[in-house]
Amino acid sequence: MLEALVDNDILMKGACYGLLDELLTQTVSSTDLLGILGATRFVVAKKIRKRGLRRDKETAVKSLEAFIQSITIVEPTADEQRMAADFELAAQRAGVALDTGESQLCAVLIFRAVRQLYTGDKRAIQAMQELLEVDTRLLAICNRVKCLEQLVLQSITEANVSLLRAAICSEPETDVALTICFSCTSKGTSLEEISHALNSYINDLRKSSPQILAS
Repeated sequence: MLEALVDNDILMKGACYGLLDELLTQTVSSTDLLGILGATRFVVAKKIRKRGLRRDKETAVKSLEAFIQSITIVEPTADEQRMAADFELAAQRAGVALDTGESQLCAVLIFRAVRQLYTGDKRAIQAMQELLEVDTRLLAICNRVKCLEQLVLQSITEANVSLLRAAICSEPETDVALTICFSCTSKGTSLEEISHALNSYINDLRKSSPQILAS
């Protein structure tokens, strides 16, 4: 049984930073218990090649491809696709941002009882919260979604803080929130200061999605 599903945004940013192992391998008991949608490998590689990275883009793509070799590819079933289509339609009617990929991940999580979903799309997390009143099937994802800042926070230690900061600050345009949290415009910062900044972002998101965001 899969333990966690990972969205495109997490994979893309992790690959751009060269931090996929640091961010994701410690969150599950085995990397093959991480799942991604089948189309992800192609979509994310294309997005990386279109980004204005400071490091070599092909290095980031190779990092992505190597990581994908160790995890599980998920193809939604017909029932999961129908549920996902319901979620996407409900989002469109409600005027909130839940795209096809995030909708499919929600459906797979529900049908297969996956423990958690990791997403870098804060608007999608907020959309899930708003849609709880529209489709009660989404209640199954409550307290099971983690954002990028949560993954970084649970990965960072005194031993690796310098490595993570160097990687994130080397690509400051990849994620503005992380660039701010790691004080990339300053000469240095401490683990305590970084953790405090990450927690501030997480708590701010929790205000708008208190039932969805994992504790």
